[in-house]
Amino acid sequence: MRYGIKGLIALIVFYFVFTASTCVEKAEFGPTVEDFTKQKREMLGDLLKETIEQTPEEYTLLNRRSKRDSVIITYLQTLYNQVTQEIRQDRQSTPSDRWNPDRKWEVIILNDKSRYAFSLPGGHFYVSTGFLGSLSKGYEIYYLMAFEATNISGRYLVDNLLSEFNTTTLLDLIEAKETSTNPSLLDIAKILRDDLAFQDDVIKEIDRRTGELICETSIFDRLGIQPILDVISSNAQEQYRDTRPSYANRVEYVNDLNIEGCGTIKSTGLYEKMVLKNLPK
Repeated sequence: MRYGIKGLIALIVFYFVFTASTCVEKAEFGPTVEDFTKQKREMLGDLLKETIEQTPEEYTLLNRRSKRDSVIITYLQTLYNQVTQEIRQDRQSTPSDRWNPDRKWEVIILNDKSRYAFSLPGGHFYVSTGFLGSLSKGYEIYYLMAFEATNISGRYLVDNLLSEFNTTTLLDLIEAKETSTNPSLLDIAKILRDDLAFQDDVIKEIDRRTGELICETSIFDRLGIQPILDVISSNAQEQYRDTRPSYANRVEYVNDLNIEGCGTIKSTGLYEKMVLKNLPK
């Protein structure tokens, strides 16, 4: 043989190395989790909000034009603005990946006797009248809002959503490509409400950051989680417990967190006056 055995082996090795490098150069990689920026999350959240509003048979919203309903919505929106103010300003993030400071993170109340709360990737917070009616003090709803705001801002929500659907699928939905018909936006909204459960270690991490957020933004006691746990453990069908499962010794863990600047106020009386007295009967 002209090249000998060693030469032939060398040619074979060269061929496979060259072919592999050419394939790598030609390969087209899809979008990654990092491509799902805060701007994309806001766009997806707004599309989901629009879908929910267009599905009254599935999601019945309180009427903002009703005086009684508007009192509840205005009060809760004021609290949510307080909870999320620092998050929305987003001073610590890079300029290329920040929340839009001019965009409102809305509270939307659903007229539903079931007890649940959920949030959208872009910052909107949903809670049912059934859940609101099961609470009694201001520090309880403040904890719930702070928990969901942390869930949104810390990528916990979007990363959990991306584990259900790949990044390409969600980006296609945002860009309204033909391949985005399955799942639909309504499918995703239902999953966010009913089925998107978080792991115990994630809930624990969100609890820690929630405590810090409460202490930074309010005079409320950070143990608002305790009465919420009592509420959701009283019924085996509670959606909120199923999507936001608890873990052992949760109250003790939250209580033992070494966080400075926390208040001790459980109620200012406004929750009872603004919410409980105005809820639909």
